[in-house]
Amino acid sequence: MHISGIDTARALAALSVVFAHLLSPSMPGLTKYIFTGHPAVIAFFVISGFCIHFPFRDADLVATTFLKRRFVRIGLPTLAAFIWAQLAGIRAYNPIDGYILWSVVCEMIYYSLYPIFLPLSRKIGWPKMILASVVVSYVIVLALGSDEYGNAHIYGAGLNWLVGLPAWLIGCFIAQHYRSGMNLGSIWLWRAGTAFTASVLYWATINTPAGYYLTMTPFAALAGGWMLAEASSAERGHAIQAMEKIGKACFSIYLIHAIAAFELEHRGLRNPLLVTGLALAMVYPFYRYVEKPAHDLSRSLGRKRSSQPTAL
Repeated sequence: MHISGIDTARALAALSVVFAHLLSPSMPGLTKYIFTGHPAVIAFFVISGFCIHFPFRDADLVATTFLKRRFVRIGLPTLAAFIWAQLAGIRAYNPIDGYILWSVVCEMIYYSLYPIFLPLSRKIGWPKMILASVVVSYVIVLALGSDEYGNAHIYGAGLNWLVGLPAWLIGCFIAQHYRSGMNLGSIWLWRAGTAFTASVLYWATINTPAGYYLTMTPFAALAGGWMLAEASSAERGHAIQAMEKIGKACFSIYLIHAIAAFELEHRGLRNPLLVTGLALAMVYPFYRYVEKPAHDLSRSLGRKRSSQPTAL
C-alpha cells in the first residue's frame, strides 16, 4: 500500500540535507541556519520506522525474506556510492565514523533488529519500547557528552544507532496507529513549524549547550507529526507531485550529493549555487541505473511469498 505524502516528506528532508551541506556554509548571518542536516536525518529515521512497520502491523514477517529485501534495497546503492567516494579520494566517506554513511549503518541495524522488535511490540507495546530507548539514548549522551558542536552522531557505529533509536521506534508507533481520514490542519503550518524548529535547534547546537545530542529525541515527535500531516494533506488531494517524484530518489540524493559536489569542486567549480544544481542533476543517473535496479531486485526477492508485504 502506497501512502501519498510520505515521499514529499522524504524529498524535503533530503533537500534540506543537501542545502545544509552545500549552501549553508556560504550563506550570511542567521540565514546559514535555514537548512538543517541532522534534524532532517532524524526525520528520515521516523519515516523509515513508519515505512518498515506499516506493511507488517497486522501481518506476519518472514525474517529472511525481509532482511534480504532491505539489505539489497539500500546495500547495493550504498556500496556503489562508497566505491565512487573512495575512487574520488573522499576517505571520510566510510561506514565506521563516516560522513553520510553513519546513518545508513544505523538503518541497517534497525532493519536487522526489526524481526525482534515486531514480536516484542506485540507483547509489551511500542510505547514501552520507545520509553526504554529514550532512557538508553539519554544515558549514553549524558554519560559521554558531545563535541563542541553538540553533535548526536559522534559515538561510533556501536552506539549511534542507540542514540537515534527513539526516532525510528516513534515511526513504528505512528505506523501502528495510522488511519486514513486524519486531518491535522494546515500542512503549511506543519512545514513551517517543523522547519523553524529545526533551524532553531541548529542555531542552539552551535551557540548554546543545548546540542543536537539533547534535542533530537523530542524533535523526532514533531517530525512524526509533520510526516502524518503530509500524508493527511496528500490524501485530501493536496500532494505536490514534483516532490512526490523527487522523494522516490531521496536515498540517491542523500548518498551522492556530497560526492558529486566534491567532484565538481575538484574540477574548479566554486559557485555554491552552481555546484548544488549540478550535484542534484547528477542524482538522476545514479537513481536510474543504481538505486532503481536495486529497488526492483529487492521487490522481486521472495515475491512468491504472497503473504509477505512490501515496505513502502
